[in-house]
Amino acid sequence: MRRTLAALFGLCLMLAFGPVAFAENVKVAVKPVSVVRGPVLSFGDIAEISGGAAERVQYLKQLRLGDAPAPGSAVFLTPQSLEPMLLATRADFSSITWSVPASFKITTSSQPVSGQKLAELARSFISQTALGATVLMVGAPSDLQAPLGKLELTPELAGPVRYNAPTTVLVAIRTDGATFAKVPVQFEVKRILEVVVVAENLNAGDIIQARSVRLESMDAGKLQPGYLTDLSKVVGMQIRQSAPPGSILFERSLTRPILVKQGEMIRIAARIGEIEVSAGGVAMSQGAAGDLIRVQNLTTKRFLTGRVQEDKSVLVLNYQGG
Repeated sequence: MRRTLAALFGLCLMLAFGPVAFAENVKVAVKPVSVVRGPVLSFGDIAEISGGAAERVQYLKQLRLGDAPAPGSAVFLTPQSLEPMLLATRADFSSITWSVPASFKITTSSQPVSGQKLAELARSFISQTALGATVLMVGAPSDLQAPLGKLELTPELAGPVRYNAPTTVLVAIRTDGATFAKVPVQFEVKRILEVVVVAENLNAGDIIQARSVRLESMDAGKLQPGYLTDLSKVVGMQIRQSAPPGSILFERSLTRPILVKQGEMIRIAARIGEIEVSAGGVAMSQGAAGDLIRVQNLTTKRFLTGRVQEDKSVLVLNYQGG
């Protein structure tokens, strides 16, 4: 093996001064220009190999010399740069007639992939994923060259959809089922909604009227949770703290208005079958409409539990008379 490698080193030194030929069994003629498919560069891609035993010729053709140039790009080699690539294969190069040009070009064939097509695919994907959102592309991808073969473009999310930071869609480029690259395409994703805001000055404890609020278009993705989008769920509620015009109303800012205060005289109602009876009473605690509170019947002095009604009466539960 040492004699073979030494002979090859000597051969390559001679090739640097021009083509050399030995009367041997196998002929190797490196082509001045080679177009390969990639991604692996084989000896048979860049050289015409003939003569000698068919098995040896096939073996030499399949020798792997390394990675091919990127699709659509080219490299230039010389006998001196080819030498270490051949030596790395540890193959037997004895009994070969060599013909190697002083310089030769290797180009990897390719097919174009439009950056616009990648962008459109990514935009369609994110629009369907974040339904109802507004998407804005942050920098369009460039055109590129992909290996030859059946081309597939598949978009996928690189993490969750973000409404307060860029969202990245990766478009996987595959040829013949093998992934060549994943091209990132970034978007600003905005969820524009009609959000309830204050239309006039409100003081703490005010009951919100229809004129007090309005809807305004906003990027809801940048808002804190709890914003409101339905005016009907706001009107009639009581605001906890003062708010100037333009303020966003949140669920935590509102409460149901207190209709019955502790110690207040009220009407106690009860239903027995289809008959409703009522009596005077006093509230033992405060409550909003729908709240359960304790009340006392002023006539019987009994303590009862009832639900506050919109008319400020209290409907007693499970009333059995007395």
